[in-house]
Amino acid sequence: MKKDIVIFGYGKFGQALSKVLQDYGLSPLIAINTKEATQELVDAKRYEKRFIEFNLEDDNSFLDINISEDTILIAAMDNNHENLFLVLTLRELFPKNYILAISDSTHVSHKLSKVGVNKVIDIYSISGSILLNILKKPVATKFLQGFINKEHDYIFKEIKIKENSPLINKYLSEIDFAKYDIIFIGMIDEELGRQFIFSTIGIDHKIDAGDILVFIGKEENLEKFEKECAGG
Repeated sequence: MKKDIVIFGYGKFGQALSKVLQDYGLSPLIAINTKEATQELVDAKRYEKRFIEFNLEDDNSFLDINISEDTILIAAMDNNHENLFLVLTLRELFPKNYILAISDSTHVSHKLSKVGVNKVIDIYSISGSILLNILKKPVATKFLQGFINKEHDYIFKEIKIKENSPLINKYLSEIDFAKYDIIFIGMIDEELGRQFIFSTIGIDHKIDAGDILVFIGKEENLEKFEKECAGG
């Protein structure tokens, strides 16, 4: 018997999740925050009656949704702070339900894991895990060559932190990489003898001059981050 699923949020995360679930033959209910553009409701016609509005600041709007104790609740709002508030509300109103949350911030992921979420999907951790698995395989060189040669906008880039960088003495969890639309993969730590540290191992490193951060992203976004954050 298939469980009912409600996805809260219809931005980049919510749309992607709903498509994947539909590809697996599921029909999630899409709950759209009334503060979001109502045009999204119109554009969602292909879901027919599988969408509903909710107000993040009105508990009654959540209670109006047909949610049983078996319903899986997915918090997928693009704004991490709104998503955290959403999770707090869902856990208070539906204490027995399974809640899954999407996050693209390591700092917010840590908070989500402490407020009653059953599972946090951290976009950065997933990306790092995938790359780690790839680099452990003997075809790594061919993969990287193919990645670079393909006609797309994404590249790998190493960015060295200089002495006048605004990131000096900041912890990785404090940096909003999502603001630049780039994915942090890991870093080369000068203090640890130039050891490469994947983002997935959970070390909240304090950044020093000479550290090298490794990213995947569009070239223009990586250049913007380097200009604003790496130092002159």
